[in-house]
Amino acid sequence: MKKIFLLTLAVVSLIGVNFTSASAESYRISDSAVEAVFNSATAISSDVLSLNQTSLGLLSTNAASEKSALAALIIDFFVGGLGIHRVYLGSKGILVFGYIITGCGIFGLVPFIDLIVLAINYDDISKYVGNNKYFMW
Repeated sequence: MKKIFLLTLAVVSLIGVNFTSASAESYRISDSAVEAVFNSATAISSDVLSLNQTSLGLLSTNAASEKSALAALIIDFFVGGLGIHRVYLGSKGILVFGYIITGCGIFGLVPFIDLIVLAINYDDISKYVGNNKYFMW
């Protein structure tokens, strides 16, 4: 096993030497070309930036209001061990893998607590929408 590891390490280091031995002269930056790019650029006003931030805030609020707490509760009740309710709430799909690998969410404990948390916060689930933490509470 040590021999295979050392052989792999030697091959990787040789490949690394080949990449680092490339001549630095082939990578030149023309200052005049950089200046030309900066001179041809257009300025952006701060009003446009604040407008985009405002519209992004409105989009996230609308996305949170589109998710139904009742639907999340029903999904959690029936297939909570698979984490499908978390995907419905906008979390990343990798959480499904996390729920499955931990024995359906630590043997059903995490989806059960998710169910309780969603039931308690039934009127405002916005802080759980898009939450990518394994424990959403």
